Amino acid sequence: MKNRKIHHIWSVGIAASILISSLGIGSGNDQTKVQAQEQPQNTVAVLPESSPTSTTEASPSTQSNKTSAPKETVQPTAKVKKWKKVSGVKLFRYSTHVVKVTWNKHKKANYYRVYYAKKNGKYHLAGVTKNTHLLVKKLKNHTAYSFYVQACKKKKLSPSDSVPSKKRQMKMKTYKRKIVFAGDSICEGVGYGQAFPQMHSSAKKKTVAYRGLNTVTFHTKRIFNGRTGLQKLVAERPYRVYMMLGMNEIHYRKTSLMIAEYKDMINYIRQASPNTDIVLCAVSPVTRAERARHTGMKQIPIFNKKLKKLAKKVHANYLDYTDFLKDSGGYLKAQYAAGDGYHWKNPAYTQFGKVVGKYDKALDH
Repeated sequence: MKNRKIHHIWSVGIAASILISSLGIGSGNDQTKVQAQEQPQNTVAVLPESSPTSTTEASPSTQSNKTSAPKETVQPTAKVKKWKKVSGVKLFRYSTHVVKVTWNKHKKANYYRVYYAKKNGKYHLAGVTKNTHLLVKKLKNHTAYSFYVQACKKKKLSPSDSVPSKKRQMKMKTYKRKIVFAGDSICEGVGYGQAFPQMHSSAKKKTVAYRGLNTVTFHTKRIFNGRTGLQKLVAERPYRVYMMLGMNEIHYRKTSLMIAEYKDMINYIRQASPNTDIVLCAVSPVTRAERARHTGMKQIPIFNKKLKKLAKKVHANYLDYTDFLKDSGGYLKAQYAAGDGYHWKNPAYTQFGKVVGKYDKALDH
């Protein structure tokens, strides 16, 4: 009887074990399988933060065979190359408290920024300009300053702005700028009448001129207290000089020889007075009658073109002020012409002063 009971219990245990096994109940591994089957088939896989965000369908097969996400490629920032520095920076004393800074034109620049600083001090922006010059104002007398220029694409700072130019230094001192008109008898007349008053310039103005002088005799004849006109000119150390020569020889001398004489005088001025700004002035027209008397006067337009070309070549200025003097045929107007057909009456000098005054101001502002 006892043996029957034991056998019955053993049989029941085996049956129960088989039932439990068929239901998947039991070990931890089996429980995991049941849970995996109960999960939805569109589970989102969470990727590491350093990888790009993406979604994939999760299934028993994808969970067992995970693949690493592709790494993001970071593009390096392009390095902007700075422009070459501005060249030819020069300083000119304009007044006791103002310095004029000039420089050569930069091929790429739309604007230029000028900076200044006291000796061993911090640099400050003096101004932004499209020109190749700038007046730096409100400087202190007896104080040393340093200046430099930057070429730039825009008014505001940008990565391509040029490296700073070579620094230039100047110590301020009491100064009154002087403008000289150098030449022949027509130029001599600028010092009389209303020419100077009409210029409205605070600079001191004077002439170094005499009747009959030309591109040769201006630097060979010693008629200024034992000095030539050229020697007298550089002794003045002017801020600017207006050269007015050519009328007394244009009717007989080759224009190429006149240009050569002008070039030699420019070189002399640059050596003896390097801070003097040079303006080459056109030869004025003559009346129709004067051109008939001296047919060589027809060279005037040809000479003026060559003079303009020379000015550009040697980095000087060229001024053709003659429009107001000409009639429709290009001859000197009767209202401005003296009796000889090439000298000017007083009204011409008044108008000349207005034209030059406006031009002179434009050179600095």
